[in-house]
Amino acid sequence: MNSPYILLTVELATDVLLKGTIVLGAAGLVTLLLSGQSAATRNAVWSAALAALLIIPVLSLALPSWRVEALHLTTEVAPAPVSHTAGSEISGENGCCDACCQEEPVESGGYITVPRDADTDGLATKRAVASEQGEWTGAERKLAGMAAAGIVILIWVAGLVALLARLALDACRAHGLIGRAAECREADVREIAKRLADRVRVDRRIKLLVSGEVSMPLSCGLWRPVVIFPETVTSWTAERKHVVLLHEIAHIARWDYAVHLMVEIVCAFYWFNPLVWLAARRNEVERERACDDEALRIGIRSDVYATHLVEIARAHVGRQLPRAAFAMAQPSSLARRVRSILARGLNRTPVTPRRMVSTGLAALTLVMPLASLEVWGVDFLDAVQGNDAVARRIRELRDDDPLVRRYAAWALGELEDHRGVAPLIDALEDDNADVRLVAGWGLGEIKDLMAIYPLIERLEDGDPLVREMATLALGEIEHPSAVEPLIEALGRHPELREPVIWALGEIQGSEADAARAAVFAEWGRPSWGNDEVWHGRLGSSEARAVAGDLGALVAALSDDEPRMRRSAAEWLGIRGDERAVDPLLDALRDRDPSVRSMAIWALDEINPSRRYSQSH
Repeated sequence: MNSPYILLTVELATDVLLKGTIVLGAAGLVTLLLSGQSAATRNAVWSAALAALLIIPVLSLALPSWRVEALHLTTEVAPAPVSHTAGSEISGENGCCDACCQEEPVESGGYITVPRDADTDGLATKRAVASEQGEWTGAERKLAGMAAAGIVILIWVAGLVALLARLALDACRAHGLIGRAAECREADVREIAKRLADRVRVDRRIKLLVSGEVSMPLSCGLWRPVVIFPETVTSWTAERKHVVLLHEIAHIARWDYAVHLMVEIVCAFYWFNPLVWLAARRNEVERERACDDEALRIGIRSDVYATHLVEIARAHVGRQLPRAAFAMAQPSSLARRVRSILARGLNRTPVTPRRMVSTGLAALTLVMPLASLEVWGVDFLDAVQGNDAVARRIRELRDDDPLVRRYAAWALGELEDHRGVAPLIDALEDDNADVRLVAGWGLGEIKDLMAIYPLIERLEDGDPLVREMATLALGEIEHPSAVEPLIEALGRHPELREPVIWALGEIQGSEADAARAAVFAEWGRPSWGNDEVWHGRLGSSEARAVAGDLGALVAALSDDEPRMRRSAAEWLGIRGDERAVDPLLDALRDRDPSVRSMAIWALDEINPSRRYSQSH
C-alpha cells in the first residue's frame, strides 16, 4: 500500500483524466460544429476521440514532456535578520552565541557525537510542539496520502476488473448463442446477403444463423462476422429481409464490431469519468444512424425502412441481449432514429477510407502534443506567484558543465519542491560522480518517497561517497522499505557502518531498531541514540577568529587540520551566504567524515527556499 510508485500512478491517472476530458470536450465541440454533416462523420469523430483515450497514457510515458512556462516576476527580498537572546556575545558577521561554543565535540570512530540533551536546530522542540497541537509531520502526511492513493487505485482496479469481466461474459454468451444457433437455410436470405455484401464490398464470409433465443436480428464477430435471425425470419417478406440485411451488413462493412470492443475497453478503463460514458452513448447513436443512412442511400424508401424498424422493435420480447452483439432496433434510441430516417434533406454521405484516415491523423495531431504536455508536474500556485526557480534549476541539470549541474542539484534540494524529484532521480545516473553525490543529498532534503528505489540502487554506486550520501538520504526519507537494502549494502561495504547506523536511527520502527542493535552488537560498541547526531554538535571554535571573513572561511576549508575544516564549514552554514555553496560542495569529498557531515549541515542552512517563501 505504501509503494512509492502509487503516487506516480495517481498523478498519471489525474494527468490522463484531465487530458482525456480535454479530448472528449474537443470531440463534442467538433461534432456540434458538424451537425450539418452525416452521422457517419460524427461517429468517426467520436470513435477517434475514444481511441485517443487508449493511447494517451502510453504517449504520456513515452514522449518527451514539455510545459508552458509562465511569465514570472521576481522580487528581491533581504534575508530575515538573525535574532539572539539578550546578554549573549555575538561573534562574526552574522553572529553566534558564545554559550553554544563552550563545549568541544567528542569524536567517536571518525564521526562526532553530541550529548543526548543537545537539540540541533530545535528539531525535537518543533516535533514536540507539533505533537501537542495534533499536527502531522510531513512524513505522516505523505504516508496518509499514499494510503488514500492506494485505496483510490484499488477502487479503480475493482471497477476495471468488473467491467472487463462483464465484457468477457457477454462475449462468452454471444459465442454460446452462435454455437447453439442453426444455419439459415432460407435461399432468398442467402442470395440477398451475397448481393448486398458484393455491393458494399465486404470480402469476409458472412455466416447466417437462426436462433430461437433471439427475437431481434443481431450481428457480431470481427474476422468471421455473423448475422443471427429470430425463428420468425421464415415468415418475413422479402422486403423485410432486405431491410434487415442492409442494416446488419452495413455494420460489418464499417467494422463497427471492432470499434464497439474498443469503446467497451475504454469505458472499462475510464469508468469513473462520466464524459466517457456520454461519449460512448453518442458514438452508439451515431453508429446506428450511420447504418440507417447506408440503407437509405442504397435505395430503400425512408417510410418503408422506418416501418420495418418499428415492427421489429415491437416484436422484441424483452430478453436481455449480450453487449457483445449489435441489436438492430434498441428501444432506447428508436424514436430519435425514426425521426432521423423520416427527415428530409439530411446529409447521409458515408465516411470514405480517405476521410477516416484524415480524421485519425487529426486526432493524433491533437493528442501527441497534449500527451507530452506535463500537467501534473506544474504547480499552479507557483505559476500564479511567479516562482520560476525550480524550472530554471531543472534546466540547469541538463547543462554541459558538471559544476552547473552540481549547483542546480543543490538548489533543487534546498527549494524542496516536488517537481525537482524526477529530474534529481535522473541526475543519479549522471556521468559525473559529484553531480550524483549532490543529487542524492537533494533527494534526501525533499524526502519524496519516489526517490527510495533510485537511492537504493545508488548504494552500489562505484563512488564510495555517493554510496554514503545515498545512505544518508534514505535515512532522511525515513521509510521502512529502506531497512533491508541498507543492511545488505553494509554487508558489502563495511565503510558505510556509521551512516547506516544513523539512517536506521532516523527510520525507526521495530525492524530498523532491531537492525541497528545488530550492527552495534557486531561492532562491539554500546548503542547510542540519534540525538547523538551523525554530523556532530555545533559550536566548534577553531574558525571563530575568521568567522566574519567569507574568503578566510573558504580558505580554511582547505586547512590541514580536520577540526579547522569542520569549524569553517559550520561558520559558513551560520553565515548563510550562497557564495559558500561551491566550496561546501567540494567539502562533501573531504577525506574526514566529520568535515563531510558538517558540510552537509551547512549546505542545508544556506536555504534559498526561505527567502523565496518570504518574497511571496
